[in-house]
Amino acid sequence: MPRSMKHPVPRTGLPALILLVLLALAAVPASAEDGDSRYVTLDSLVVNLEDPGAARYLQTNIQLETASQEDADQVRHHMPAVRDRLIHVMGGRDPAEVRRSDGREALRDEAVEELREIMEELTGAPLIDALYFSNFIIQ
Repeated sequence: MPRSMKHPVPRTGLPALILLVLLALAAVPASAEDGDSRYVTLDSLVVNLEDPGAARYLQTNIQLETASQEDADQVRHHMPAVRDRLIHVMGGRDPAEVRRSDGREALRDEAVEELREIMEELTGAPLIDALYFSNFIIQ
């Protein structure tokens, strides 16, 4: 008799593995992109910086905070205008300026002000409470 027939491997391993995978998938929290949050995550943003000696870029990841899920949904609806305004505000900056902490804070403040202005024009309300950088790379 072949060795595998003497001591068959229990077949309970595969169903248990499938169950674990399904439980893990069910436990994964929904992202802000699913519309379940008052935070709006933007795709990575890359803009040119002003440096006469070399081509310089700023790459950043941004999250916008709103007061409610409904406000976040409106911001998502107007994402092309949001991204356009951010490119306008962030592009052409002096790399030395945005590299400093106070320069980043000034950039954040200006971006929030500009975004509130465009949201006010488009929706009748400023909608955006805060802007957070989760990544900020100057190359």
